[in-house]
Amino acid sequence: MKLTTRLKLFPLTAFLATGLAPLTTAASDAPNFILMYIDDLGWADTSVPMMDSEPESKSDFYQTPHLETLAARGMRFSNAYAPAPTCTPSRKSIQFGKTPGRLQYTFVHDVLALKRNLTWVDEVSMADVLKGSGKGYVTAHFGKGMAARERMSEIGYDVTDEYDIGSNGNFHGDYVDIKSRKKLPADDPKRMRSLKKSSVDFVREHAGKKPFFMMISHYAVHVPHEASAELIEKYRNSPRGKYCKDEDYLPTDQISAGKKNSHWRLQYAAMIDEIDQGLGALVAELEAAGELDNTYIIYTSDNGGGMRPNGPLGWGKAQLYEGGLRVPMVVAGPGVKENVQCDVPVVQWDYLSTIHDLAGVSTPLPENLDGGSLRGVFERGNAAEVERPGEGMVFHYPCYFAPPMSVIRVGDYKYMKHLLTGETQLFNMKSDYSEKFNLAREMPEKAAELDKVLSDYLVSIDAEDVQDVYQARLEELDYFEAQSRKIFARESARLDPVADADKIAQQKKRLDDNLLRFEKNREEVAVYRNSSHWAGGPPSKK
Repeated sequence: MKLTTRLKLFPLTAFLATGLAPLTTAASDAPNFILMYIDDLGWADTSVPMMDSEPESKSDFYQTPHLETLAARGMRFSNAYAPAPTCTPSRKSIQFGKTPGRLQYTFVHDVLALKRNLTWVDEVSMADVLKGSGKGYVTAHFGKGMAARERMSEIGYDVTDEYDIGSNGNFHGDYVDIKSRKKLPADDPKRMRSLKKSSVDFVREHAGKKPFFMMISHYAVHVPHEASAELIEKYRNSPRGKYCKDEDYLPTDQISAGKKNSHWRLQYAAMIDEIDQGLGALVAELEAAGELDNTYIIYTSDNGGGMRPNGPLGWGKAQLYEGGLRVPMVVAGPGVKENVQCDVPVVQWDYLSTIHDLAGVSTPLPENLDGGSLRGVFERGNAAEVERPGEGMVFHYPCYFAPPMSVIRVGDYKYMKHLLTGETQLFNMKSDYSEKFNLAREMPEKAAELDKVLSDYLVSIDAEDVQDVYQARLEELDYFEAQSRKIFARESARLDPVADADKIAQQKKRLDDNLLRFEKNREEVAVYRNSSHWAGGPPSKK
């Protein structure tokens, strides 16, 4: 972010008090922050129970011993939420402390945001807040970025591992670079080894010398799954988990490509294990530098799990039921209660306000935030509450490739509203986090109360309209089709109709394949636009 933009958001008097130049401040005068952000990790995908009373809130197969140690030093959250059920909106929201709805980017490949040519470089990020504190913070981001337009180096991060076209996205977790599409080496699946080295090296360079904020944003465990052969064999020889199947134990060369891509449980366990090893290496480096007790470590996921089941939670990634929104979260650091479970609902757009508070930043918070500080929760657990500017937590999801809906959670109640039919659902999250019992008819007053809070918020942020989203998608497909026809006309005009007949035929087939794909995409929009289902793919046409 440009310095002039930050100056607009922080009053001049505050800067006169602190000075624009970094102050020489001992690291012990300001805490360090490490945020480990896992891609698509489900609520029950670690060996740490997120809810003591729910045995299914941890895995009986995946092993995360370093996370267990971190949890013993800190706090586990049973009601932690990602900002969205898919990655890109979550990754923007966590940076800027605002809901995806307010940021006007609510789902992966938000066609309406792209049509509007929106940009977020002028937003204030977590890194910006710390760098504007006058305490000499150095900031770093390694791994997957916001995956749309902005590079992390443009939003306040001093050190990044960005090197290729655009920001780091999913493909950078699979290929050396986008242009060549050369696969990553076998000893660095999903860049887990690289991320471990980059993060440990950063801590080694700065711990005890300058306060720092580092975000390690993993490409794992997003599809396509990849893991080291050695760790896969470790799980082949580990006690069998309840969700493992006989076919998981076939020789590697007999596992189908589809299973390896998304649901080979031994491979999935190996990815989670290697991420955990990276956490252990970071903790060891902090201990060696004498900075472990001066460092907040937050471990969480960008959305609900893609590998089901998600413990007792319904559905998973890309859905607004709990399996798509509720995520694992473990925090340890100065003043954080040790070895306890916290049941207070928290969400990742709280992080910016939290870091601002914990770092003792004297400059005021940016305007129009949706989050509140979690400091009281860290220090007092269930005895504390989160004070946010507005009531509850709102998740707006006007998606064209999933059931579009808006959701609000206030206290123990979660209210869901279908954006096409107006139908509603109401659940008690304390007694029914599996969302089996819709209370909307039994508790119409509560439903009406939450509907008003939700509607008022959506109006206040000029929330995206789902019909505008559908229209933007159709316009995008029209553009893709026109471009494909234009390319075919240009390329075929350069060829001789007789001598190059085979090449022209190949180009024509490519055009026809594209046109067929675009037509199927249009049909998909039509099906979703006229469907009333609440989760998963639309019902098959009869």
